[in-house]
Amino acid sequence: MLETVLNNFIVKLNNYPHFKKSLVKLIDFLFEFRKVTVGNLTRNPAYICHILRSKVIAKPGTLSFGAVFNPGVLIVDNQVILLAKAQKIPWFKTQGKKRELYLQGNPVLMTLDKNTMQVLEENVITKILDFPQEIDWAIEDTRLFYWKGQKMINHSLVIKGVLNGSLNQTSVLSSLSVLDEKEKTFRFCALPKLDFPLQNFEKNWVYKESRSELFLFYSIHPFRVLKLENEQTLQFKTIVNQQSFSKLSDPGGFGTMVSFSTNPIDFDEKYWLLIIHQIKNKISGRCYYHWALLINKETLLPENITSRPIFSGMGARGRTPGIRYISSILKVEDEILFFAGEGDVYITVTKKKIVDIEAMFVGL
Repeated sequence: MLETVLNNFIVKLNNYPHFKKSLVKLIDFLFEFRKVTVGNLTRNPAYICHILRSKVIAKPGTLSFGAVFNPGVLIVDNQVILLAKAQKIPWFKTQGKKRELYLQGNPVLMTLDKNTMQVLEENVITKILDFPQEIDWAIEDTRLFYWKGQKMINHSLVIKGVLNGSLNQTSVLSSLSVLDEKEKTFRFCALPKLDFPLQNFEKNWVYKESRSELFLFYSIHPFRVLKLENEQTLQFKTIVNQQSFSKLSDPGGFGTMVSFSTNPIDFDEKYWLLIIHQIKNKISGRCYYHWALLINKETLLPENITSRPIFSGMGARGRTPGIRYISSILKVEDEILFFAGEGDVYITVTKKKIVDIEAMFVGL
């Protein structure tokens, strides 16, 4: 019966092409904004709590960009330097004639007061040096770490091309570059070489220097760590490849991939602290959940994870409530500072007491 009614409706609808065209546009509009609508209906309690606990560092309009997000941070001369990619307009608005602006923008560099997180200086980096000239590329997800006194940037190098008739990402390479914050330069270094085949989309590799050696944390399940073997060629060799951490395979029970979020930092004499994330797919879109992980400095193995997520995306600023991505962390006295991209347009920082985080850890 229902099928008959539907077929009759379609036949009638075909007799009115202009009305059909308008109806299709309305359905497309409602489908496009369903995530925003559902997100705003469900976000409010979490949003109120979140805005009270976090501070906005950059937002749409900062340095005339439409979006600034997913920063890397370091402490330099008792101040915080922050590096992030800014987009001329947010990637999700680059539709139709605006598609040529997809992922276009520049890195931005900010200096922050370490205690108040006030922005002391902000600049657009225009000296982007030694990058490949023969391909269309974009820089994303800029994280920072020290290596032999240099301020290194581990970031995604997005290769763009026409895919399904539109400009899109055709591959993503995990790359290393060097930051000179005084000269305001972002200089491409190399694509690290690993001792196993890579995928077409590679991202979220994180790094830590220790005892004059450089370690690359590649994946969580299996838990895979590599060590730099050849500094000239940036060849890395696998030294840890463990499959046995069942709690890391699906910590949220979402059945989705688990990935590294931040470069490791010193937590205490025994451990490094890093953040991992997993996405839960909801009707409102992707929702990020983050856990803290303690890595033994000697064995390079994870030993503790927080018993529940320390952050969820719910309540994030921006179009949808699910996208709060913790991209960098700092330890300042008795607190951990969590720097995040929100809604793919904002940069925020949230502070948590170390004692509160410690109370959440359970063994693996």
